Amino acid sequence: MTTELTVLKRHSPVTRDDAIQMLLQQSRRAGRAVPIRRAFVQGAGSGPRVVTEPGPLHRLVRSGERLELLLLVHCVASGGDWGVTARAETWARAAGISFRTDGTASAAVSRHLARLRELGLVGTAPDGRMTRIFKLLEDGSGTPYTAPLGKADGSRRDVYFKVPFDYWEQGFHESLSVPAKVMLLIFMSMRSRSFVLRQDKKFASWYGISPSTAGRGIRELEEKKLVYPFLSEQHLDGFAVLGQSTRERWALAAPFDLNINKTDREAADTVWTSEGVACTAARFAAILRTPSAAPGAAPAAVGAAR
Repeated sequence: MTTELTVLKRHSPVTRDDAIQMLLQQSRRAGRAVPIRRAFVQGAGSGPRVVTEPGPLHRLVRSGERLELLLLVHCVASGGDWGVTARAETWARAAGISFRTDGTASAAVSRHLARLRELGLVGTAPDGRMTRIFKLLEDGSGTPYTAPLGKADGSRRDVYFKVPFDYWEQGFHESLSVPAKVMLLIFMSMRSRSFVLRQDKKFASWYGISPSTAGRGIRELEEKKLVYPFLSEQHLDGFAVLGQSTRERWALAAPFDLNINKTDREAADTVWTSEGVACTAARFAAILRTPSAAPGAAPAAVGAAR
């Protein structure tokens, strides 16, 4: 009988992916996705009239590491006091802040946490020789965190979307630029099956970003095929001679196509029933029989995906 202990040695250094995988496993989320309130991207004022305003996301555009740190804290702190304790070096590796072990990584993480505290997005408290991080409500109000219910009759501020674990496991946290991440979060927060790729001043102002940031993010998402053309639709256009134009609607590709609201899901289910297919065919037949239709004009979209 031997009492010798065998030590399995790890010769390679701990990587960023190692740290992230450890944190994701610690979260123990059965759905493998982290809920984020839409108020993080775009807030909604209280009162009878819906007044939108930029959420705290736009204040993180200049710091991709800070954004990554916040997303990971939200992912790992999944219950109880909504807090999580880990070494500063672990957070530094996972968020891409630093890989040093001489104390400088701890100082860098502390600076990022201080800024997140100023934004009302996290709280901190000593936990032995480490720091416990508590996530707060995503709207930046500094309110203690509660799990979003997402009920149809609930508060507008309680609507949420989900960021899948694939964001980290497929390497998008490293391959995407900050503008692309911002636009990805904006599109996911819409919870719509399809959307128009806008990058004008008015659209950008809704989210507190610049049109150039929106444009760069959209182009990158297109290049990496994370958005794709979904359907074409006719819409009223005061600048067009005929008063209407055709525009293309886009959709998010997998793995980011998991946030679709109930109305859009039910509409899609209706289209593909036997009654829905028959109704669509009848509408196309009516369009083709219309003598006034311009030669070669494309029929209006009816909501079916390509």
